Order: sequence, then C-alpha cells, then structure tokens
Amino acid sequence: MSVRRADSSGAPVVAERLRILHVVLSRGFAGSERAAAELCNALSKRHDVALVVRRDHRAPHGASIVDYVLPDVRIIELPARWQTSDRLAGIVRDWQPDVVHTHLRRGTRYVARLAPAAAHVCSLHLSINGPHYLYADGILCISEWQLATIPPDYPGTVYLVPNSLERHPRLDPGRVRALRASFGVGEADFLVGGVGRLVASKGFDVLVQAFERAALPNARLVIAGDGRQRGRLARLANDRTTFTGFRHDVKDLYQAFDVFVCPSNYEPFGRVIIEALDAGTPVIASDADGPRDIARRYPIELFPRGDVERLAAALRVTAARGRVRLEADLSEFELSSVVERTETAYREVLALKHGTGYPGVAAVRAPVRLQAPPGPPRYLFSPVSGPGGAGELMRCLIIARELRRAEPSADIRFLVSRTAVFRESVDFPVIDTDASPTNSTRQVLAAIAAFHPEVMVFDNSGRTSQLRAAKQAGAMLVFSSRAPKLRWKAFRLKWMRLLDEHWIVFPTFVTGGLTRIEKFKMGFFPHYRVRHLDTLFTPSEPGERAGWLAGRGLQPDDYVVFSPGGRGEGHLVADPAELFIAAARRFVERTGATAVVLTGRSEVSSTDGPAALQLLPRVGPDEVQHLLAGCRMVVCNGGTTLVHSLAHGRPIVAVPLAGDQGRRIRRAARRGIAIEAPRDAGAIADTATGLHGDAALLARMRQAVEDMGIANGVGEAVAALRMLAGVSRGRAA
Repeated sequence: MSVRRADSSGAPVVAERLRILHVVLSRGFAGSERAAAELCNALSKRHDVALVVRRDHRAPHGASIVDYVLPDVRIIELPARWQTSDRLAGIVRDWQPDVVHTHLRRGTRYVARLAPAAAHVCSLHLSINGPHYLYADGILCISEWQLATIPPDYPGTVYLVPNSLERHPRLDPGRVRALRASFGVGEADFLVGGVGRLVASKGFDVLVQAFERAALPNARLVIAGDGRQRGRLARLANDRTTFTGFRHDVKDLYQAFDVFVCPSNYEPFGRVIIEALDAGTPVIASDADGPRDIARRYPIELFPRGDVERLAAALRVTAARGRVRLEADLSEFELSSVVERTETAYREVLALKHGTGYPGVAAVRAPVRLQAPPGPPRYLFSPVSGPGGAGELMRCLIIARELRRAEPSADIRFLVSRTAVFRESVDFPVIDTDASPTNSTRQVLAAIAAFHPEVMVFDNSGRTSQLRAAKQAGAMLVFSSRAPKLRWKAFRLKWMRLLDEHWIVFPTFVTGGLTRIEKFKMGFFPHYRVRHLDTLFTPSEPGERAGWLAGRGLQPDDYVVFSPGGRGEGHLVADPAELFIAAARRFVERTGATAVVLTGRSEVSSTDGPAALQLLPRVGPDEVQHLLAGCRMVVCNGGTTLVHSLAHGRPIVAVPLAGDQGRRIRRAARRGIAIEAPRDAGAIADTATGLHGDAALLARMRQAVEDMGIANGVGEAVAALRMLAGVSRGRAA
C-alpha cells in the first residue's frame, strides 16, 4: 500500500484538461453530497466534469445534490434499480473519462465491478464497508483515523484529502439579530445549535436530553435538519427546542448560535464542526473518530459519546462564559487547497496506472512507499457457544462477515465449542474448545499464544486470565454484552483496566442506558470506551432480497414471519419451534395469508398443513434478514429477532420464551412497537390474526417503530475493529 498526504508540496499541477466523471448514487443532500458538489463545481472551472446520479436523487423533503452544482457540470441520470450497471458502463464508454471519482458505497461498488480503463479514485466518506473500495486505483481518506483502516496489502495509493470548506462571509449584525429573533432569542439569551440529518447515528436525542438537563436560564435549542427521527425527537424535546427542518441558509445559522454541538455517535469527519469554526462559534462535540482528529489541532471540547450528563455539564460551563467568538486558521480545509490535493492525486494515479506518457502527468513524482506491518491483520472472536442459544455466535459471525467484505485480506478466526449449535455455519477457521470459551481457559490461552491476535472480541464470554493474556500479546480488547446480568462483568475495575471497548448491543429502551455508577467508574479509565449499538445484522441488499424471496414464491409485504429463535431462548417452553408451527398453522387457516416459520432445525419434514404454510430449515443470517426486511409483520420471541425486526421497521407480536424477555416485551408494548401474546398456540394465532387484519394499527406501529430510530450498528462495529487493529499495529511498530 502506498500512502501519502496529497498536498501542494508535491509536483506542480499541469495545465492539461482532464475529463472527470463523478458518481454519486445516494439520495438527498447531506455532508458527503455537499463535498462532492463543491468539488465538482471547483474542478469544472478548468476540467470537463460530469456528475452521474440516480433518477430518484431527491430526498423526501426535496433536497438533492443536483441543486448545488453549477451549469458547467453535466448531470447524467441513471435508473435507480434496473439496468443500473449496464447504463453506467455505457456512460463510461461513451464519455471516455480520464478519471472516474466515486463517492459512497453504491457508486463505488458499481464502478469497481466495471473495472474501467480510466483511473478509478474513490472518496472514503464513511468507512470501508465493502471490498469494492479496495479495487479502486486510489482512495482519498477524509480523516486521519481512516488511514489505519486501509489493509496494508492494498495495491493502490492512499491520500489524505479532507472535506472542503467554502468560507462563508460574516453576516451583518442586523441579519444575526433577525435570525436569533426568528427563534425567539434576544441579545441577552443563549442559543445552542445543532445541524445534521435527524437519524440515530447523529445522536440528537443526546443533545435534546442534555439541553433539558442543563436547565440553562434564558436559553433555547435550535436543530436544523430533517430525517426519520424528527417525530421522536420532537416528542422528546421541551418547548424551548425548535426543529427548523431542512434549511438552505444553514451556514447563516452558525453565526447566530452561541455554541454549536455535534453529538454524533458515528462521525467520520465532522464537516459541521469546520463550518461552525468558520463562523467563529465555539464547538462541543462527541469523541467520535472525526471530531477526535479535528480536536488535535483546533479548540473544540469533546464529551464521551452518548453521555447526557457530561454534555449537560459542558453546556453549563459554556453558557457561563457568555457569547464568545473564535478565530481559527482553517486554510487546510479551504476549497482551493482540497482541489489542488485532489488534482495531484488524480495525476499521480494516472501516472501509476498508464505511465508517465499519459498527457499531463510527466512531471509527477512517485508517491512515498511506507513499510507495512507484516502479514494481514488478525482478529479472534470468542463468543459464548454451546448446545443452547446461538445469539452470541451468530452476532460475531455477522460482524466477521462484514469485516471480511471490508477487509478481504484479514485473518479472522473463531473460538467455538465443539457442541455449539450453528457451529457448521461458521465459515472461518475454527479453534475448537471443549466447552464454551469462558469455561475452556486452557484452550483459549493456547489459541492466543499461537495466533497472536491484534484484536480480540469477547462476546459475553471470557475470564480475567484470558483478557490479561490477550492484552499481554498486544491485542486490543472488545467485550460485547446484551443482558444487564452479564454487562456488569465489563464494569468491574479489573476488567475496565484491560478492555479498550465495551459494546452494549441492544437499544436503550431495553438496556436503560448507562447507570450513574457506570459513568462514575468510566471517569477513572479514560481509555475505556462504551459503544451503544442497537443491533447487528447483515444488511439486506434489495436486489439480492428480491431474488431470494422470489425463489421461494414470496412477495414483499405479503407474508408473515414466525420466528421462535434459538433453543437457548426457550427456557419457558419445551419446544418453541412446535409452539410456533402450531400457531402459524392456525393463523394461515384463519386468514389465508402466507406464513413462514423459521424452525431452526437442520431439516424439516413435509407438512400436511395448508399450502400457504412454509416451514424452513435452518437458514443463514443473511436469509433471515431478507425475510424480516420483506415481510408484513413478525411473530417472534423477545430476543435478538425482536430487535432485528424493529430495525427493519416491522410490527411485532412478541411471545416471552425466556425469563428475561417478558419485561423487554412489555417495554416495547408500552411504546406501541409490539403486542405481547401468551405462550399458547391459539392465543398467538388470535393476536397475529387481529394485527394482520387491522391496517390502521399496522400503520401506527410502523410509524412508532420508525420514530424509535433503531439502527443496524454493524458498519460502526466493523470500522471500530479496523481502527483498533490499526492502533495495535501502531503500538507494535
């Protein structure tokens, strides 16, 4: 892998015009789209630039990248779902670009499959969430933390090119006063601001709660942006909070704020932070990856992600200082600098791909090649496993598969009990243990000594001696918990000294968030990070899902899934599969609708029941997500499937099959996102039949689920593991 900072100290930019094709196949207009639009506009002043977008490029509120590009940029639309690849191939063939520059996952994947003769450069706006990035000739990282996530054997060249900043002129004081007055804020009042998409990853629920808890006198909170969580946030907020929706004049708003807050749970760069600093506004930000990089060089205050109390305290301190304006040298982010870095990258990639005889690249010098750590990065997963439930094993398997897609060269291995259910589904090298890894310390220690992992994940498993051995071997350590009765292990002082990250994998309506004692303990261990991940599953790609469902005669929104879960989740029922099969049979007889039962069995015998009843044998996690994403509703237990179904926006009939599920289901029922049914086949069928036939109730439940904003955290988990591997290698070096 070649790595360098693409800056103006390289070869001079040659004057020859390039034909540059940008590909952005997302919808709406957020930070990534803004960066692409600004780059297209600037490049079009001295190059031929075209922008490929999907036909349905507008967000529900109407915003689109095409509204922000200059007339000099040619706009080319693609079909959103059908013949996309063929149409894109035709555009590349007919337009004959020198460089194809892709942004975000979908466009990068399509271009990588085409393997164009042009130089392929991609911007890493988020994380490497698929192998297609590694087929590009060059990767432009927008933040320093991303550099450590690029595999050392990546054959292309990596550049550090941050997101651009178009400096915004200072507003007339009268305009600032008018903006503040529009929100009911006077000169002596204190205005807290936030800007961004209203989605779970942006953490605005934390800001809303912290603002209320801070109880600032004569203060108001204004949040600019739109998204699926707006309804939920509005219900969470008090009457001193204003949601403006999408604003075209958002850069004006920064100058009206007295403090700007970026509360993101996941933030790869933090464009809004740079824009706020450009406005001279003090910034408080979460300690996500991008803000941490910015905080190394600029005066922003960080607080632990998700920590309402710490953010509330920071707001009080900032408000006590009164209205303060800052001056920061942001020249490294100025658009002219970013464009120059990008052009340098283009010409170097062209030189490496086609040779220095290519027009305009003769003077470009070869990038510096850095020594890469020996061998691929090594990850070791140690989930609880055995003849009972398989939730931890399947969760680790889902993460590992996404990690493999993002980092194909990674060496990923599993510690698994010989008696584990679903053991045959593990498509990675397996290190056998006689029992669950927690109870197989001798074998775990031997595996650590032999494999020497750089990152080790203990999913509800582990003993202190195992953690200590992995830490002594140089590994970064992650503990993943779900149930509160196991979460306490990671908050013991002797474990907090050893662990680097603790992942709490269940929504906060289930876990209740961090306790005061847990937060107090964290103050003594600044390296110890807690990540709240609602749930983890393999994303269901629409094209793959449609083909898989069609192969089983299933139509989207026209079938109901019955999922009893793993055997370990049926402590209160002798045979959960038989209970759900009986309930599904009665449901089909009463409604005539199609029901699919996930039996969890290695094979199923033919049923003499109605034709609309499908009994499926054990299927993989990808197929389960296809079923959940396409169904009308779900009948399940109160375990992992419940949360997966909520993340897909599905109404639920939930049956408590284990001791800890009843309270979880009741909490979901109080929020209107699930209906509880007793452990009786007839009662389950009655409840499912009533919900299936009530279109209004189904719609209300779907809206309630959407307002909850439960998200799939697998992308964040993969990015975290890759970051930890980079830290481990950096320490070893």
